[in-house]
Amino acid sequence: MSDIKEFNLTDVKNNSTIVNDLNNVYKLWGYEEVSPSFINNLETIKGREVINEEELIGIVSNNSLCLRPEMTTSIVKLTSTRLLNKKRPIRLYNSGIVFNKIQSYKNTFKFQENFQSGIELISYDTQFPEIEVINLLFDAIHNINLIKSCNLTLLVSTTKIMDLILLNYKNNNYENIKKCMVNLDQELLNRLDINYNDKTLLKDLLFTRGEPENILKKIKNIYGKNNVIDELECLFNTLSKIAKKYNIKIQLDPTYQPHLNLYAGIVFQLICENNNIKTIIAKGGRYDELVRYFNPNEKIINGIGFTISIDKLRDLIVENKKNKKKVLLLFKDSYLLDKGIIEQKVLQKKGIVTILYLNPCNENSKANILMKEHNCTEIKWIK
Repeated sequence: MSDIKEFNLTDVKNNSTIVNDLNNVYKLWGYEEVSPSFINNLETIKGREVINEEELIGIVSNNSLCLRPEMTTSIVKLTSTRLLNKKRPIRLYNSGIVFNKIQSYKNTFKFQENFQSGIELISYDTQFPEIEVINLLFDAIHNINLIKSCNLTLLVSTTKIMDLILLNYKNNNYENIKKCMVNLDQELLNRLDINYNDKTLLKDLLFTRGEPENILKKIKNIYGKNNVIDELECLFNTLSKIAKKYNIKIQLDPTYQPHLNLYAGIVFQLICENNNIKTIIAKGGRYDELVRYFNPNEKIINGIGFTISIDKLRDLIVENKKNKKKVLLLFKDSYLLDKGIIEQKVLQKKGIVTILYLNPCNENSKANILMKEHNCTEIKWIK
């Protein structure tokens, strides 16, 4: 089975518009474009355990290669090779297709092709590079013509809070408890052989999410004052002000963990709720260990980025109905063709979309039909 897409012309046009709008924002923030290879080294992906091997689409002729399941790994690897001597921090943006396969039914797999855009900020000598990246995400989405009914929420977590929750269970059902918390599996949690008070606490945390200030206060009451919470309070103090500016809600969810085993630290999803339907339009996070993996000698070991789903955004944007001038050039006698070619170039230099019909046309009724067929806004006769 396959979800490989064959876009129609409207989809292609909208994809191009969205990507161009996003790229223009990235450039204003000082990011440079990069184009990772479609083909990844399988051992690199497996070695970093970025994604489950069963979800990779291998190349039949060469079992050591696969189609890229994501772009971050390739880009981080690039910064440790060809961009090794580039001044830090490195700001890069990209767009393109990624490929995955997911288990369907009866041990079959479905192939997925997803069009995305994103940025990577690597080796920034600052305590909270998240501030720039999330601010840029908000700015990028703000410049997309989203439908008015699209309510945005940034769902944020950090693997450090999960580490804090699981700290006392290293030798007691650690993996099972983590699985329960990540999957919100209260039923499995009930069956675990752990202390009653611990079980009650974990059940409470299972569905704890909301305003960052309130959630952090609750976590602090449970686990006491520590550096993890202090840093998060400082970070959210700034992010909350930025989010308010863009009319985006922030929700802290201690149990949220991303699908890709790529991130350590802050992880996030930008969710659009429209007509009670929630759609994840962007996601990202910190991947310091990935930077360390490719370049242990890197002086500033940090990296963070996000990807935006163009496929999902395409269904949430308002199509620009503004009619742009598009001229159809017609002539009645063949000898006027050369003059038509000159006129077409004159109009195109003015930025006007111009189509020259190469055959003579003598009837107004036919001219009107041709104008509709070519989706033009007006006719200009060459005389």
